[in-house]
Amino acid sequence: MRNRTLPVVETPGRDGLAGRLFDLIQAPLRWQLLAAGLDLGLFDRLDPPATAADLAGSLGLDATRLGRVLDALAAMSLLDKTRGRYGLTAEAAPLLRADGTRSMRDLLLTLPRLRHGDVAGLLKDPGPAPAPDMAAPAFWDGSANSLRAFHRAMGAETARHLLSLLPEWPAARRLLDLGAGSEVLACRLADRHPQLDITVFDLPPMADRIRARLNGRPVTVIAGDMNETDFGTGYDMIWTAMTLYYARDLAGVLARIRGALAPGGVFVTLHEALTGERTAPETHVTGRLVPALRGQDRSFDDGTIAAAMTEAGFTRIDSRLVETAFGPFRMDCGRG
Repeated sequence: MRNRTLPVVETPGRDGLAGRLFDLIQAPLRWQLLAAGLDLGLFDRLDPPATAADLAGSLGLDATRLGRVLDALAAMSLLDKTRGRYGLTAEAAPLLRADGTRSMRDLLLTLPRLRHGDVAGLLKDPGPAPAPDMAAPAFWDGSANSLRAFHRAMGAETARHLLSLLPEWPAARRLLDLGAGSEVLACRLADRHPQLDITVFDLPPMADRIRARLNGRPVTVIAGDMNETDFGTGYDMIWTAMTLYYARDLAGVLARIRGALAPGGVFVTLHEALTGERTAPETHVTGRLVPALRGQDRSFDDGTIAAAMTEAGFTRIDSRLVETAFGPFRMDCGRG
């Protein structure tokens, strides 16, 4: 922690490119520290706070080396250190503990496998794209757990907030979460807005896992493929986020969505929107680079979805840029 009793002198170029390049040297180490903490279960062993020696004894590790790692995690503001004892910070505890209210553990353990890779090696020989065993329950369990963690930590509250800003929200009575990914948004809406009749739609393996975690909430679950299965009709609001990549005919799927709206209803979509000849925003360009190098470049260009909405028959489309904890996105709202 910086000594706040001393005056601070700012030097020229502190925030320039040279500084950012130098910081990239440390970026992989920060990830390795977090990954080590997750792999070792450190974050679930710090309530009450513990010394390095306490933890080393239970984990079979060297106390001195473990102390160095714990100090580094404290330097990253993930841990507090007081009189030699380490505990999670108040901000980190709900995100890093396995039982945290907003636990990101499953997301942090899963997403790097998709996003990290040997860029130089993939340039030379990408080889065949990894083919997940989609018949295996473990694949769907992992996907559901990762998406649940994302929604629990950030995604669901972002969606709820954006929906609440729309003029249709106060009078809305029927809502469809298309390609839900998890039950988190539906459960939060059901708990906080009991007047809503909520339906979630997802592929059958995901729909089964969503249905199993509703805990008696009156939420309708439809299992199917958005390209083929009937969504139902009469929805005041239809929400979809980071789902439309899987539409084989984007305008055709959007036309079916438009047909599922009640008169006066609104369709809301949240997706990335690449600009600058697909060089921005950096969050999405670099974050999705490894899948793209493996032939799985699904990111939308800015305006692609809005153009397809016009083709699908929406007569009024309102768009805005949304800054989220997980990057900048474009929200397109279709009416008419």
